[in-house]
Amino acid sequence: MKDGYDLPSEAPGQYIPLRTNEPLPKMYLPEPLPPRVDLSEEVITECARAMWALGRLEGLGSEIENPGAVFSSFVYKEAEQSSRVEGTAVTVSDIYRYDIDQLEVEKTPTSDHEVDVQEARNYILALEEAVSYLRTAGFDRDSITTELIRTLHGQLLEQGRTDEEDPLPGEFRPGFAVIEEDHPHFHGTQIRFIPPKSGSVPGLMDDLEGFIQHGTNWPDLIDIAIAHYQFETIHPFKDGNGRVGRLLVVLLLIASRSLHYPMLYLSSYIERHRTEYADRLLAVSEEGAWDAWFQFFLRGIRQQAEEAFVRARLLIDTRKQYEARYAADRPSVRRLALALFETPYFTVKEISERIDVTYPTANTAVEQLKADGVVTEITGNERNRVFRAEEIMDIVKQEDRKLPDASDLVDLEHVWQLPDHR
Repeated sequence: MKDGYDLPSEAPGQYIPLRTNEPLPKMYLPEPLPPRVDLSEEVITECARAMWALGRLEGLGSEIENPGAVFSSFVYKEAEQSSRVEGTAVTVSDIYRYDIDQLEVEKTPTSDHEVDVQEARNYILALEEAVSYLRTAGFDRDSITTELIRTLHGQLLEQGRTDEEDPLPGEFRPGFAVIEEDHPHFHGTQIRFIPPKSGSVPGLMDDLEGFIQHGTNWPDLIDIAIAHYQFETIHPFKDGNGRVGRLLVVLLLIASRSLHYPMLYLSSYIERHRTEYADRLLAVSEEGAWDAWFQFFLRGIRQQAEEAFVRARLLIDTRKQYEARYAADRPSVRRLALALFETPYFTVKEISERIDVTYPTANTAVEQLKADGVVTEITGNERNRVFRAEEIMDIVKQEDRKLPDASDLVDLEHVWQLPDHR
């Protein structure tokens, strides 16, 4: 936060004192959209690269009649990484195990970790319901409304922990918000940024809605980068603004038809570059540094599209292997092998209902895949056993730096050596 109130003319807003005759603190009021900005050659080039990477990922997704049956774990990956941006240590495995526990005995989270997992699960449910809504609406940007954003916030904050006594799910904040950061020289925090006063929030959100729905003549990815900046700057809620803002990026990619299924998990990029992310947003507010923000954002889209492409290619190739391997087996075994991609953690009871067979038939199929090393029992229990699809989870959980290069994905067997779980 700059010491004075005067900002350069390029800044898309201004600092306003909270009270007269007081030098600090100061509140930032962003200008209505769209901003006054020219796209540099570097931004145009990075945008083209990001669009190409998204197009390749989207093309891969079109190979599958029902992408959710193969790539549902990507939504869990986004929820995992989004929670880590917030400073919690939730894993994809934690969320899948939580799903099973809730199926067996529905309970209210009690420990901090259970609450963290509940928040991640809320993220998945909110995203899935919003994507379903967009699909029904014909993937139209007009469907992205302030009301939808408030609904998403309400879903995300349900039963979750918050630093506020009441996060007011689905409601705009009634007072000021303060964004803090660690003080560089003393223990404790200092004010980094104060978003606009609560009375300005409804009008600013209406303006953001109009921008989202009508856009500009720029590429969609530029509009999305602008919309994300504006949302985070407005900071309309008491808590959960970061999660809603990241979720909004995914929905905007789908509404602009850059993707038809949420296969991109941008939160992973933001988690790796969280300090630069915050600095780039602040530099736009104080310096009008749109060019650097666009390049940062577009680079993230490209990198995550490339990573998602590799994981998606590996999942598709593994699925083809299972189809060939169990082509001559009983129908229950074939159906179970393919159902693993949508349900990599399961109980026999759950999977019997999913593949529509009796419990004994499902149990026999599970035992065969267990003997083949495709699934592993992870509880050690004789009853209420939980199984995990090892090869699928290895692909989902593998560190990005250990994944093969996309250009090398010709022969899965020679490029990607999965651990032997037998």
